[in-house]
Amino acid sequence: MISLEDSYRHCQEVVAGHYENFPVASLLMPARTRPAIAALYAFARAADDMSDEVPDTETSLSLLAGWRELLLKAEEGPVDHPVFRALADTIQRFDLPVLWLDRLIQAFERDRTVVRHEGFEDLIFYSTLSANPVGRLLLWINGYRDERLFAMSDAVCTALQLANFWQDISVDREKGRLYVPLAELRASGLDETSLFASDKNPEAARRHQRLKDRLFAYTAGLFSTGVPLPRAVGGRIGIELALVLRGGVTILEKGQAPGRPVTLRPVLTRGTWMGSLLRPVTLGRLESPLGRFSSPEEARELYRRGRAVYQSQAEGRAPLSP
Repeated sequence: MISLEDSYRHCQEVVAGHYENFPVASLLMPARTRPAIAALYAFARAADDMSDEVPDTETSLSLLAGWRELLLKAEEGPVDHPVFRALADTIQRFDLPVLWLDRLIQAFERDRTVVRHEGFEDLIFYSTLSANPVGRLLLWINGYRDERLFAMSDAVCTALQLANFWQDISVDREKGRLYVPLAELRASGLDETSLFASDKNPEAARRHQRLKDRLFAYTAGLFSTGVPLPRAVGGRIGIELALVLRGGVTILEKGQAPGRPVTLRPVLTRGTWMGSLLRPVTLGRLESPLGRFSSPEEARELYRRGRAVYQSQAEGRAPLSP
């Protein structure tokens, strides 16, 4: 059987070998948790590749089913596999809810079978599988069990997921997927054809900008619920979360910028990233652009809708699903 040391080393190499928008197992995290986070990342990275890099859907789903079998074995004890030997140890040491890990697999399966989404609500559900477990696992490994913190984390992770969707519209199109809600296209006077058509004429540009404004407003509302999270957690993990939050909001802001084609991925320079690290995320930063949109009241209503998704749970006024 592969040694535990070699398995964790493999996971660290996976982390080192992949570019990500946000820090993964960074030096800001406590040393005792970094190997565990690397094991989680290696698990998710491989499953993501099975979903994205395998052309045939049947083969992709078969590989993901096999990945789930290994996960269930790891729940019971050591598995002779470069990823699951370390993951089994992480599950045992931190008493991880394996359901959250399985939800990641469910999200990757869903990517192969559901390629259009009617409304924001569909993406909220998707994020409970694809994004929210990541934030919860990060908190759990660092010893946090507060349901209000989980709700704030869910808000941030869902917003990050959506912000990434908005910047990768053309990339996802190449995979046959569209994450922009169809209802939002209609509300902006667009359809799939006009979404990817030129926005050179004034009317097309106006409709594209309206879509960007709508996507920004709803996602900013989600981010707003998570603004207190870094301070509530504190310490080194709080700093890590603050950096992630600032990076996500910067991506969202760049995507909404007037004149940028909605299907063109925003270019984030080193200077942009460095600047984002110095700008704290406040409610004022998220809300102030709304008044400059073509339809401020429409934008504020979408912001309120986004904020309401997790706000009751974050304030402890409603139960949070596991």
